[in-house]
Amino acid sequence: MQNMQNNTPWPAPKVAIVGQGAIGSLIGFKCQKLGYEVQHLVRRQRQQSYCTVTDLAGKTHHLTPNTGLITQPQQFDLLLVPVKAYQVLPVLRQLQSFITPQQVIVLLHNGMGTTEQVKESFPNNPLIAATTSYGALKPDANTLIETGKGHTHFGWLGQVDTATKQAIEPVLSALLPPSYWHQDINLALWKKLAINAVINPLSAIHNVRNGELADHQYQRDISTLCDEIAKVMTAQGYSISSAELNKNAQQVIAATANNYSSMHQDLKFNRKSEIEFITGYVCAKANELNCPVPFNQRLLEQVTRLESVN
Repeated sequence: MQNMQNNTPWPAPKVAIVGQGAIGSLIGFKCQKLGYEVQHLVRRQRQQSYCTVTDLAGKTHHLTPNTGLITQPQQFDLLLVPVKAYQVLPVLRQLQSFITPQQVIVLLHNGMGTTEQVKESFPNNPLIAATTSYGALKPDANTLIETGKGHTHFGWLGQVDTATKQAIEPVLSALLPPSYWHQDINLALWKKLAINAVINPLSAIHNVRNGELADHQYQRDISTLCDEIAKVMTAQGYSISSAELNKNAQQVIAATANNYSSMHQDLKFNRKSEIEFITGYVCAKANELNCPVPFNQRLLEQVTRLESVN
């Protein structure tokens, strides 16, 4: 694992970002600050001449995002896909006729399970999996608030030539620093998955903000989830203790105390959640490894049931 410095050999990399969600918009803002040529690919164009961004220091920036239809993208070298896990493959298939083997695809979302699907559909493209703990909020379409500085982890999926690495890694590393590159990104993805598998279903089912999960009444549930996930991770070859997973989850619960989780918001607004790629992935791997996870399975069924009621 190496920490990358914020220097880039590309004077003006052509970056395309799918959508204008909170993290996608934050990356777009960082691209503009760094002087990268960037476009946001959207389903339908609408009148949007500006965006007001409040950074972590409380400073306000006014910018005009460059948006284009996903069906008519401008040329790009690097495609970032910060969307819901279940949207990844449909979005990439929509862009398939515009994607050449030289273009690098970056997957940045909650949950796991999509990388296998994308590798199968785009076997000739250099692929990167990424995860970040940066926080961003979009209270409305024209407002972005950077809510927390985090760490960003990247890893190539499969072999890639040195020239591509040297061109791409500094570009991405500069966006949401500090950035770390891993030989095997799966451990970082599993650690993030474990946090999501604790916070998302519990906050959604109990209809609480993240911070309320620090209450005594939820500690047994959190410990049970961490026990089960640690067993699956260890069976996968990533030896980790339940205590470490619990500590990681508690840190995020404290750091995001006032936030509602994405799954809570999805259920509240009658949207499809990412449960299949979070708790569902834990359960699927557990089943493959003959490693029972009854509490995760129960939460999967509860959230799935709540989704079908909405």
